[in-house]
Amino acid sequence: MKRKTKGRIWKGAAIFLDVSVPMAATLTQFPVWIERSSDATVSGLFLLFAMLSCLPFLKQLREYMKSPSVWSLWCILFVSLFALRNIIDEMLVIAFWGLLSNVIGAAIYRVGTETEKAGEEEWK
Repeated sequence: MKRKTKGRIWKGAAIFLDVSVPMAATLTQFPVWIERSSDATVSGLFLLFAMLSCLPFLKQLREYMKSPSVWSLWCILFVSLFALRNIIDEMLVIAFWGLLSNVIGAAIYRVGTETEKAGEEEWK
C-alpha cells in the first residue's frame, strides 16, 4: 500500500473519530428529548417549536435589539438559561467527549498528513 493511501486512511479515521464520538455521546445523553419525570425538563421538541413559533417576531426583535435596555438583556439571559438549565449536564458530557475525540482526531489527522507528504516525496 502506498504512503499516500495510508495517509488518506489515517485522515479518514480521524474524521470518523471526530464525528462518531460526539454523536454517540449525544445519543446516550439526550433522553432529555423524552420526559424523565413529572417535574421533568423542557423537552427539546418544545424548544424547537417555540423557536419556530417566534420566527414571525424576529424582525421586531432585531429592531428592538438595536438599542435594548440593560434590564431586558438580563431578562433574555435569564429566560434562556432557565430554559436550558435542564440540559446543561448532558451538554457538558457531550462537550467533554467532543473535546477529547477531536484532540485525538487532530493528532491522527496530522499523522495522516505527514504520511501522505512522505508518500509524495518518494515519487519526486
